[in-house]
Amino acid sequence: MKLRLAVLLTGGVIALAACSPTKAAQPTPVADSTSATSTSTTSSSAAPSSTSAAPSTTKSATNGPVKPPTNPGTPAPAGSPGWKLTQANTGLAAQGLNCDSLPLYTGPGQPGAGTVISGKRIEQALTLFAGNITIEKSCIRPTKLNEAAPLVTTNGPCGSNSCQVTGAPVTIRDSNIDGSKLSASTIAKSCAFLGVGTLQRNYITGMGSGICFYNTGSSLSGLAEGNYVRGLRTAGDAHNDGATVRDFPLDRNAGRTLTFRNNRIDCSTGQDTGALFIQTYGGDIDNVTVEGNLLEGGGYQLGLESSHGNQYGRNMKSINNRFTGSGWGAAYVTANGVGYKWAVWQDNYLLDQNAPDAKGKPAGTP
Repeated sequence: MKLRLAVLLTGGVIALAACSPTKAAQPTPVADSTSATSTSTTSSSAAPSSTSAAPSTTKSATNGPVKPPTNPGTPAPAGSPGWKLTQANTGLAAQGLNCDSLPLYTGPGQPGAGTVISGKRIEQALTLFAGNITIEKSCIRPTKLNEAAPLVTTNGPCGSNSCQVTGAPVTIRDSNIDGSKLSASTIAKSCAFLGVGTLQRNYITGMGSGICFYNTGSSLSGLAEGNYVRGLRTAGDAHNDGATVRDFPLDRNAGRTLTFRNNRIDCSTGQDTGALFIQTYGGDIDNVTVEGNLLEGGGYQLGLESSHGNQYGRNMKSINNRFTGSGWGAAYVTANGVGYKWAVWQDNYLLDQNAPDAKGKPAGTP
């Protein structure tokens, strides 16, 4: 039995741990608590109550204009697929910036609703539960962190078996999320981002796992687009994901969507679950589209699992992706009695950089 990655709530922190889904005891999944900020389809942009979030007096964290870079950088052209992304054309480098050149952010680790952080070096973990927050052209590079804690999260206060869910959008774009200032033992079970939000054109490196859509609530959509995840690290018994989805239910908002588009995701720690691991550990999952990505590294590069008493739905799509085919292979599905697999599996190929549009051999339907 190959190990898969599970996400556990331990001591009020959502952490990553290895598990075997067919044998593991089912914990109480993290979900909306009774005091979550929003569970309706019409109030997803409402700010949370003042008793559960940081004060919202700080509306901007720019502290004045950011000095234009000497080298403006060369971002990847709009709509570039994942196999066109590099360290140079994503994140800060694409903007002609780097972490060390940015002024230090001195604001709170739990910024209030309406905050915009632009052009800052952020040396602390961030809790963006207040929602309506944008981080852009910044470097999130904490110098200290609780073991297994995420570098950035949209989760609110946690109880013994659940965490509150943000009720309003969060966006991180054109930035670096960097775990390199932390020890491998500290970040081996940490996600760069944990929760629900929009991540665009970021360079993500140096932690155990990259983009983790988990505790996504029931109203907000999610988007990961144009990000490059690489250089993940491990230690001990950690197993690592380049990106993962652990819940995305539609019971209260059938129109919400979760999209991975035009990302490059490399999970090569040697203790890899895979580049993109979709497992119904915390709840049902549906309306997920995986399109235009390059998935690299060990494990299975794209996994889809129904487990822990939950199911993936009938609108799961994988379109025009590339796989290096290393590790255990390109893709697999564990249906566990669901009776169906990907709703759409179309134009997925092994990577061949010398072929037109990098289309090597077809990646067979898992």
